Amino acid sequence: MKLVLNKTSPYARLVLVTAHEAGLGERLELIWAEPWNDPPELLALNPLGKVPALLTDDGVALVESTCICEHLVAHAANGAALVPREPAARTAMLRRLGLGRGAIDCAFGTVIQRRFGGNADSPLAQRWLRALPRTAGALETVYAQRAPAATPDLGDLAVAVAFDYIDFRLPEIRWRESAPHLARHVDAVRERPSMQRTRPQ
Repeated sequence: MKLVLNKTSPYARLVLVTAHEAGLGERLELIWAEPWNDPPELLALNPLGKVPALLTDDGVALVESTCICEHLVAHAANGAALVPREPAARTAMLRRLGLGRGAIDCAFGTVIQRRFGGNADSPLAQRWLRALPRTAGALETVYAQRAPAATPDLGDLAVAVAFDYIDFRLPEIRWRESAPHLARHVDAVRERPSMQRTRPQ
């Protein structure tokens, strides 16, 4: 499998973390690319020009991080741990996955607006920034009730990647002060080899 990615993209990191947690990291050929330059190797797989993009062993191009993660989980020996099959557990995982991916969207959108939009105080950027503390609050309630898992599932991974990215790019959010249970979860997952090996620099 070939994965086109960028070193600081939280979307690409979620895929790479999932691959390592699924035991598939060594099967990936990593192709590093700067998406803003429209590199041919990326556009050949993803006409949207976004990372990550995966070329499967069967020669199928997959785009969008959650779709790629689902493909990896389907080929993982521990797939049931990453995406539970029991309906209630799966629904709970999907809630965390949705909030984590949504937080990535808001944080990444804010960073891109600041970098390319020319107006860090635009209504759109401010709306995204307001959403992040609310999301941290919702996840604080979740993790106050969730026992630590020996193996994080895909929802846990998405949340950890999201808030590690917020710490990296938007430290002014200061979400940890009001979400200690969430912070403990993020810090615990951040110590896993999959997160250590994929830390943005």
